[in-house]
Amino acid sequence: MTHLDRDTLALLALAELDLSAAERDHLADCPECAGELDALRRTVLIGRSAGSVDLAEPADAVWGRIHSALGLSDAVAAPPRPADFAAEDAPTPAAAEEKPADVPAAPVTELAPRRRRRWLPVAAAACAVGLVGGLIGGVWWQSTREPAAAPVLYEAELDPLPGWTGGGRAYVEQLADGRRDVVVDVDATGADTGLREVWLLTDDATGLVSVGLLDGESGRFAIPADLDLTRYPLLDVSAEPDDGDPTHSGDSIVRGALQAF
Repeated sequence: MTHLDRDTLALLALAELDLSAAERDHLADCPECAGELDALRRTVLIGRSAGSVDLAEPADAVWGRIHSALGLSDAVAAPPRPADFAAEDAPTPAAAEEKPADVPAAPVTELAPRRRRRWLPVAAAACAVGLVGGLIGGVWWQSTREPAAAPVLYEAELDPLPGWTGGGRAYVEQLADGRRDVVVDVDATGADTGLREVWLLTDDATGLVSVGLLDGESGRFAIPADLDLTRYPLLDVSAEPDDGDPTHSGDSIVRGALQAF
């Protein structure tokens, strides 16, 4: 069996790639590829919903292991440093003095390819050795001193409702101070009005609580402290007209049941 390669799964998790029919069939039948894609999607969801974090350079040994795992050449054996890229194209004082005044500066487009080539092994290596969960964006590594992720209490697969295609995922975290957040990621298309609202519903959908508007495809929302999720186990994302009416429009995009994690 030929599995989907990691680059394909990573791009799919980032919603940057459409699969062929054969690839979709393989993904539906292969638990190994489906599991890896689920793990990457969880990482993307966490990364997109995370607030600002303090970043630090990794130890030299981290790059050493990446370099060894990928079999890179000796030309990139030295750990890359941010300072190298900030100053790599800056002229030395001697060069600045020797340069004639009438010589035009090199166009920016001549410098960009060098920077891309220097950074490419770093980004590729991070993905290849499973460091995606330690990256936000792919240029800087997150600090290894970052606190452990909050425990997940519930998770849900969000299925599209009639008139919509795509789907989504959601999970509920228990924060260190006891608060609960629900993280939502929706990839659905349809006759969208432009506003999307996240709700928690009772089993029969007769009771509902709004937790906020979804800006884009991903968002993090605080759950009211006194809300019992066993009474409101359904997560719903609706399309809402911009009419000032706070009630549910009745046009649900995706919905799913929160399951204990």
